[in-house]
Amino acid sequence: MSAEFKTLLAAAVLSLATPAVAAPKYDHLLRSTLENVKRGFISADTPPVLKIKSGETVRIDTISHGGVTEDPVAFFAAAGIPPEEVLDDVKAIAKVSQQNGFAGHILTGPIYIEGAEPGDLLEVRILDVEPRVPYGVNSPGPGGAAPNILKERGTRIIKFDVKRGVVFNSPGVETPLGPFMGIMAVAPGEPRRVGSRAPGIFGGNMDFNKLKAGATLYLPVHQPGALFVTGDSHAAQGDGEVSGNAIEASMSPTLTFIVHKGAGKEVQPWAEDAENYYILGMDKDLGVALTHAIEETVKFLGAKKGLTPLEAYSLCSTAVDFAIAEAVDENLVIYGKVAKKWFKKQEPYWSRK
Repeated sequence: MSAEFKTLLAAAVLSLATPAVAAPKYDHLLRSTLENVKRGFISADTPPVLKIKSGETVRIDTISHGGVTEDPVAFFAAAGIPPEEVLDDVKAIAKVSQQNGFAGHILTGPIYIEGAEPGDLLEVRILDVEPRVPYGVNSPGPGGAAPNILKERGTRIIKFDVKRGVVFNSPGVETPLGPFMGIMAVAPGEPRRVGSRAPGIFGGNMDFNKLKAGATLYLPVHQPGALFVTGDSHAAQGDGEVSGNAIEASMSPTLTFIVHKGAGKEVQPWAEDAENYYILGMDKDLGVALTHAIEETVKFLGAKKGLTPLEAYSLCSTAVDFAIAEAVDENLVIYGKVAKKWFKKQEPYWSRK
């Protein structure tokens, strides 16, 4: 084991052993074995690999597709990472992917939540997102939101320090570490199977970097059991994910699932944390996505806060910040950030303590 990796891993272990917030307890552990992962699609016809009850918590191992090449050991060796420090899960899925021509995001699941039915709302509380290794991959190239900057694709293996919460982004440049899951989804309605690239009303590849530990995602349920999957884990990402990918790194999120009966009708995915509500809009056209985000924010402010359409639309213009979650995944995602402190009536929010 290399001295550099030992230092990074020791820092990660120390941080996780003595965190400011205690490591969350969980009811189930779902490993990212070959039997528990699918690649490149989200489907209502995929049999669940775990069944749980509403209110239960699951720790889920996920595998980043970054570095799942024909030979991941050789790929990571370019950054001085020895074979034993490449996840066995990565080695296994890389071998199967090459044999079967699989590609795309690697998703762990589905998880069947008992009692979830179409029309319900699935609350996903993000208790933790723990790095499995202290490195990830970013591969900018002739694509993304500014496709003419680069003529050829490059690959960067980027290391980070979990204890200090920093990414060694470039020589002399340290940026914040911000682990989150790029994909969290329930099974779609119709069509029953979709590719994993484009997000939609089922959630999916929203690449929304506010969905970190302490945040909550709400997804309308379309199939019995919801059939939740997650993957495309990231160590850090800026708003927009403009090159087409973030720091792709394997993570283990710990999630609590709560079913709200009948609350998912005519609802789009939305999120919140202790400070803000985040209302999402999606479309292939960025301008239309913005329109959808504004419309959904007006609806949200009316339903949750009792504002009239006039008051809500005015608030959208005078106080709400609208920003780009991702601008590169077929369906583009805009979010409106509504601060909770604006409202005299405060609603309780769960705590990670």
